[in-house]
Amino acid sequence: MFKRILNFFKKNLLATVALAVALGIALGQFMPLWFVRIFITFDGLFSSLLAFTVPLLILALITSAIVETDKGVGKMLIWTLSLSYVSTVIAGLFTFGVSDLVFPMIINEQVDSTVALAEGVSSAALVPYFKIDFPPLMDTMSALLLSFILGFAILKYNHHSIKSGVIELKDVVMMIINSIILPLLPIYIFGMFLKMTVSGEMNMVIKVYSKVILVMIVLFIVWLLIQYIIAGIIAKRNPFKSLRTMFPALFTALASSSSAATLPVTLRCANKMGVRPNVVNFVIPMCANIHLSGASIRTVALAVATMLMYGVTYNFSLYFVFIMIFSITVLAAPGIPGGVIMAAAGMIQSMLGFTDPMIAIMITLSIALDSLGTAVNVAGDGALMLIVNKVTAEDAGDDSLKAAGVEN
Repeated sequence: MFKRILNFFKKNLLATVALAVALGIALGQFMPLWFVRIFITFDGLFSSLLAFTVPLLILALITSAIVETDKGVGKMLIWTLSLSYVSTVIAGLFTFGVSDLVFPMIINEQVDSTVALAEGVSSAALVPYFKIDFPPLMDTMSALLLSFILGFAILKYNHHSIKSGVIELKDVVMMIINSIILPLLPIYIFGMFLKMTVSGEMNMVIKVYSKVILVMIVLFIVWLLIQYIIAGIIAKRNPFKSLRTMFPALFTALASSSSAATLPVTLRCANKMGVRPNVVNFVIPMCANIHLSGASIRTVALAVATMLMYGVTYNFSLYFVFIMIFSITVLAAPGIPGGVIMAAAGMIQSMLGFTDPMIAIMITLSIALDSLGTAVNVAGDGALMLIVNKVTAEDAGDDSLKAAGVEN
């Protein structure tokens, strides 16, 4: 019986992640500090390993996707970039419209109490026993650029030996992901929720911005449905079935707050959607870095709420420019928890006029709620992938739906 349960969790990543979340919250209620610090230490080591691995994964997958596709790569790149940017911008504008309409009616918290709660959210005691850094060979944007240069150079000059090396690198990286990263991921998630529970961060978020969070959750759900309905119409797929296929990736991102940590799971889900493998290997890693519609929703909603709480005036033109530039600026954000808000913090201060206390609250809540935006980013990648797969099917020389044997 016990062996059967172990096998179930071994094969079912979603169940394993859910169990890790539940245990983290439950044990965080009474576990001693020394126990919590063990997992904080593990999470630091795992995050460092992940930061080292993700650029290699992006480089290997995108480069191999380019060299294994002799037609349609340029079109695939243009469509992926365009769809990611448009999705991020429209999500932000949509969020501003809803926030401007709803938040003035529901926000009535006092600024002083908010500041006090925000300042007390972190604890100096919650530190690892030791740290070991594994500096990545390059950052994610460098990996993206290098993958384009290598891929197109290999295609242009027809370097068969380099092409074989790239494909072998992909196999090695995927072996590391499947043998090390995925098995350790639930422990990492457990440690994150254990720390959040002990620090009281979850209670602070619920108490201070509970109504705002509820509106954000509705916005997240509506935006995902919009993306998949549009993708379903274009790709002639069942949108709800496609979205359901991405649930393991969505919940993994929700638990880990990291598009990087979720990337292996996202790839696994995407491969079940009947899309050409080269499209999966190209679009999913790329969108993990440039498709940030969920982060756009979270950032705009929290910014409007914070400005209302401090009595700061704003207008549509201000946010229109902010969202357009934000959607470009955050392309440099790493695929790790808190990456987007750290990349955009300076712009929020300069463009929206946030004071130091306001930006402190913004950063605190953005990091605390990072998992929500990350989950929408990751799940939405599947919708963009379906569109890219459809619009580039003719360039691939076949009908991708028939080739994949997938029914609507």
